[in-house]
Amino acid sequence: MLLNRRILASLVVILAAPLLAGCAVNREYSPLLRSEPAADSVLTRSPRTLRLLYDALPDVSRSRVALTGPAGEYRMRGMHTMGADDLMMEIFEPAVTDGDYTVSWSTVVGDDLSTYQGSFNFSVRTGR
Repeated sequence: MLLNRRILASLVVILAAPLLAGCAVNREYSPLLRSEPAADSVLTRSPRTLRLLYDALPDVSRSRVALTGPAGEYRMRGMHTMGADDLMMEIFEPAVTDGDYTVSWSTVVGDDLSTYQGSFNFSVRTGR
């Protein structure tokens, strides 16, 4: 009887290992394909909008985007999708000046009910 329990326990571990490994790999997945401004870019003009492009249509009502930089957190308005699997919004205030910026985002895309999140950086160097 003890031998049967050990065999059963071994089978459970063997069968569960690939499933658990698949979950670990999936944590690396991000639906964000690219952004405007691009991640790690250095801009010579101040951006007035942010655009995040995903691999499926994001749910605007379940999406959040934050921009932080030299003036703290920036206000944005008008988050919408252009129907191109994207989120787009206007940087409302204050105006973007020279400095380093971080965009943090979370969203639900397509038919997947999971909430994904991430962040990226860009810099503005206008030379003024």
